[in-house]
Amino acid sequence: MTSPGPDTSRRRLPLIIAAAAAAVITVIIVIQVLGAEDEPASAPSPTPSTSHTAAPHEPSPSPTSSAIALEPGEAVLTTAVEELALFAAPGDASPIQTYGEWSAYGAPTTLMAFGAQTVGDDEWFQVELVGAPNHREAWVRADDVTVESTTTAVHVYLEEREVDLVQEGDITLTSEAVIGAPASPTPVGTFFITDPLDFSSNPSGTYGAYALGLNGYSETLTEFNGGDPQIALHGTDQPDLMGQDVSNGCVRLPNDVITQIADAVAPGTPVIVAESRSGA
Repeated sequence: MTSPGPDTSRRRLPLIIAAAAAAVITVIIVIQVLGAEDEPASAPSPTPSTSHTAAPHEPSPSPTSSAIALEPGEAVLTTAVEELALFAAPGDASPIQTYGEWSAYGAPTTLMAFGAQTVGDDEWFQVELVGAPNHREAWVRADDVTVESTTTAVHVYLEEREVDLVQEGDITLTSEAVIGAPASPTPVGTFFITDPLDFSSNPSGTYGAYALGLNGYSETLTEFNGGDPQIALHGTDQPDLMGQDVSNGCVRLPNDVITQIADAVAPGTPVIVAESRSGA
């Protein structure tokens, strides 16, 4: 196993849309994640949002350019405003929802863009939101976020019960993992990290040394320990269970592995969950 270094590929991405137009306590913070049946009670959802009833939807201005698809990690968006407005379509005047500047765990609100488009003089990013149902989409104004990119990603393969850390296109770490049980499977798709939480000062707990909360939620559970059933990659106090499908949906890893991954990722890093290596 090769120990990965930190992700040095995160960089400013000021030209991504312009190029397209021319051719998006002492306090112990307990993350709201799924795992063993004896995990502690849930905390609030990691990226709180304020929903409101929007004004009647008016037609959006005509796009100036065609929408372009973005690869996972190509545009990582961090809010640059106190309230990040989320819109149903690029160019809309009224948001359908807003996110606060910070997550419940103190991380800057971060989203990953999957598309980009120009409407009039404004640039827009298409994003996926936090929470259930998974893969809900919205649009944000480029003026409301800062944009970076990353070439680091985490790949989860359910059939093999393995996790790869990929940096600059190279697999730098592969590990056996625990995945969701048949009744509470780990959801499939492209997600991203919202909240990295460091428990390394007390790695003997349920979540081990680190927990990396994702924007995805369980697709079979409606709540967990009284809170939202958020999915995470995290360490474990039961390393003997590696290779089994016994979690409530989270991906558990040995503590040394989750520590190496946590050192290499940041909010917005893609986590891509596939049924198998052959189907990825």
